[in-house]
Amino acid sequence: MAQMPRGEPRSVPDPAGEQYDEMIRQERLKRQGAEAAAAQQPVNSVGHPGFAESLIPVWGSGREAVADFQEGDYAGAALNGALAASDLFLAGSIAKGVAKGGVYVAKNVAKKAPYAWKTEVRPWMVKQGYLKPGQHGHHWAIPQNGWGKNVPDWLKNQPWNIKAMPEGPAGAQMHGRMTNSYKGQTQFNVVERYVYGTPAWSKVATGAAVGHPAAAAKAQSDKRR
Repeated sequence: MAQMPRGEPRSVPDPAGEQYDEMIRQERLKRQGAEAAAAQQPVNSVGHPGFAESLIPVWGSGREAVADFQEGDYAGAALNGALAASDLFLAGSIAKGVAKGGVYVAKNVAKKAPYAWKTEVRPWMVKQGYLKPGQHGHHWAIPQNGWGKNVPDWLKNQPWNIKAMPEGPAGAQMHGRMTNSYKGQTQFNVVERYVYGTPAWSKVATGAAVGHPAAAAKAQSDKRR
């Protein structure tokens, strides 16, 4: 009786083999497509606002923060949450200033200098509680001298342009170093003048002005990925 030769295995033709391989390949492509679609559209996300919407104070950054958090981007959520908080702080500061009578209107415009700083506006600011007696007030945006001499008093001598310095000798020294050297101390550099010579609401507004467009651009960049 004849026996099958021993040795290497022999290949057996499979007419359906190529069809099976193609079916497996198609199923793999479908699964990869489904996974990619799921990654691009996170579950339970409120979605990111458009570029213009993201510039809206509080709303834009707030929605960005929620969407980032839901998608696991905790760094982005922290950034946009901070921007939303800064918006609220800025709005509250402005409202508080207006409520306290944040605009000085001269009662007697017939005076020779109805908006003079030392004789008219400063005493009024002390009465309103913006400054205490003897406390220095720094003209932070529009200076009294230099190019500020060409600006009318009714504009530059307003509470929004006055930054209260610390009380006592420390405040006098700080105020003096804004524009010149003072009692052996050198004049403040640009960074120091910004830190010590601008009000809190201005710093917040500056951060928001930079932060909102940056966050909006980041969101648009993330969408294009």
